Amino acid sequence: MGKFIFGLIIGIVVAVVAMSVNPNLAEELRVSVANLTAQIMRTTGQTADELGDAAEDAADRSEQPADAQPPVETAPSPPAEPEAGEPGQPQ
Repeated sequence: MGKFIFGLIIGIVVAVVAMSVNPNLAEELRVSVANLTAQIMRTTGQTADELGDAAEDAADRSEQPADAQPPVETAPSPPAEPEAGEPGQPQ
């Protein structure tokens, strides 16, 4: 708890000194954060568009023609019965 209070006091002192050196600091920070947020949103939008295009391409490549028959699944054959003389069988 003491470290938190000490850090809070140091932060306030640093903020007061920074604001006395540059009174427009709050506005500059606000503009910088807004620009950074806009850049992140643009990049996210571009990435989403590229992923959507890639998904459409993959879906187009994986489609089968409408007249193609679906693959027929066959049941696995039962295992062969071992003969009575083979090892491992009860007699």
